[in-house]
Amino acid sequence: MDAHSRLNLLLVDDDHNDAALFGIAIDKSDRNIWLQTVTDGGVAMDYLEGRGDYADRSLHPLPDLVVLDLDMRLTGGLEFLEWRRSSRAFAFPVVIFSGFAYKGAIDTALAMGAKTFIQKPAEFEGWLTIVNQIWQLGLENLRDAHVAI
Repeated sequence: MDAHSRLNLLLVDDDHNDAALFGIAIDKSDRNIWLQTVTDGGVAMDYLEGRGDYADRSLHPLPDLVVLDLDMRLTGGLEFLEWRRSSRAFAFPVVIFSGFAYKGAIDTALAMGAKTFIQKPAEFEGWLTIVNQIWQLGLENLRDAHVAI
């Protein structure tokens, strides 16, 4: 896989401002990222299982990487990770992306199989850096998946 690959990314975050900033940063980057967003872990489960509005995989492709906030109003990040861990069908990496997560919650998420933790940035320039970090993680995952085939 190379820099011309497309990365299918699912952002699970109930903060509409953060989702918008993430999308703007992707648009301003030169990365080929197809961003899908959902607002909580339960909706992410529906998306991944292709239920309801998410049944059409041409519009809602399975992600190469999930970017997950831990603190959401309905189904949070830890509940999503527990579901993912019990479902062997979804082996994509999960990046924890949070602004106010406690160290204990981050450690728990990493123990539940999250690949890494990335702090939400305070300034817009930081969002561009985050997009590049996630791009690199996604390419590593695509390359590893390609080698395993």
